[in-house]
Amino acid sequence: MKVLIVSFAFPPSNVIGAVRVGKLARYLDHQGHDVRVLTTDIVEDRSLPLEIARERVSYTEYRERQHWPEQVAQLLRGRAAAPAGDRREDTHQQYGAPARSLRQALRRHYLALIHIPDIRADWVRAAVPAGRQLIEGWKPEIIFASAPPNTGLIVASRLARAYNIPWVADLRDLWVDNPYYNEPGWRKLAETMLERRILRGAAGLVTVSPIWAEQLRRRHGQAAAVVYNGYAEEDFPPIAPRTEPDPILTIRYMGSIYRGFRDPSALFSAIALLPDQLRARVSVEFFSDAGDAVLAAAAAHRVESVVAIKPRVPYRRALELQMEADVLLLLQSSDQRDEGNLPAKLFEYLYARRPILFIGYERGIAARFVLERCAGLVSNNPAKIRDQLQRWSGDKSAGRLERLDPSVSIGLSRDDQYAKIEHLFEEILENRVDADRLSPAGDARAIN
Repeated sequence: MKVLIVSFAFPPSNVIGAVRVGKLARYLDHQGHDVRVLTTDIVEDRSLPLEIARERVSYTEYRERQHWPEQVAQLLRGRAAAPAGDRREDTHQQYGAPARSLRQALRRHYLALIHIPDIRADWVRAAVPAGRQLIEGWKPEIIFASAPPNTGLIVASRLARAYNIPWVADLRDLWVDNPYYNEPGWRKLAETMLERRILRGAAGLVTVSPIWAEQLRRRHGQAAAVVYNGYAEEDFPPIAPRTEPDPILTIRYMGSIYRGFRDPSALFSAIALLPDQLRARVSVEFFSDAGDAVLAAAAAHRVESVVAIKPRVPYRRALELQMEADVLLLLQSSDQRDEGNLPAKLFEYLYARRPILFIGYERGIAARFVLERCAGLVSNNPAKIRDQLQRWSGDKSAGRLERLDPSVSIGLSRDDQYAKIEHLFEEILENRVDADRLSPAGDARAIN
């Protein structure tokens, strides 16, 4: 099978979206399929391993246009613009902050207008010609596009339509139904129509959560396959035996902090409730680029002495740190809209087999994963978290804080999950052959 993967992020770029598609390319390649990739390479952290041959990956140029209101604003501020690939952008923070003045409100609407469907919209100008050149020398049987950014879906849709190739849309996050969506109302209306038009032409839909799959079915009248992000066993280091007892209970968080959505305050409040002697034996480490927000929340509860902010680390080092932690912290929004959000980090946590402290929406799919697999505590209640910290700390001091049972991650490997995508591809292509065979045009071709 000849498969073209379209994804803005791909290894060696060390971003979470690149992990899923990078591992899918590896899986399909190992299964004997002919895989090519259309992508970019603009991220500073380029530590993610590229696991298919370099010549199979087309890294296109990406230049984000600078619009005149931004140029004027920068001149007034007296500073030059940062290169597009060097900015650490978060669309929820960029567009989601409440407007505090008319100028900010106008800027928010202007950016919402020029960045449809997202801030990577300018990639279409480079990706479509590059995709055409690739396809004319090597025509794939199927195209797989992973989003966000949703710009990649537009690229795949145009290429598929131009060359009559079936394509599959992989929505790692929902589009307009994204629980973090916070654009102006007119923008959501426009994107609702755009999403319907783009996905209507897809031969198949894939997403990462059964709740999201149902939302896609209701919106588009089309079933969506559920393919969890999973974990890749080969990326994790072997389990190292612990040598000397350590009285410090180390809690680690690996990931992003979205202001107003992922809030560690419940944990800090719980630590503040601990007796002084026990509080001194707790250490919370955040490997994140939102240190100021975390430290401010810790200071509000007077526990900043036990909180450490550390720089992000390469992907495999992050997995190693997860394996070495005592407890792994998973933060989600506590809003019901986050019910279907099933973060990729959860699957890594489960394979690391360290107890998980989940703070977020307690009746969502991620919380159910933790509870049903007996993998840790789900709570937003500081008193309950305090009690669990006391138990974990006591177990650590007594040498009883063992790894979770291996069954917590059973059936969740990336290979287990990607077999579903491979089967979907085969089903789409078989149905296409059957449709061609039954059509008058297909009969004529067979006679000739």
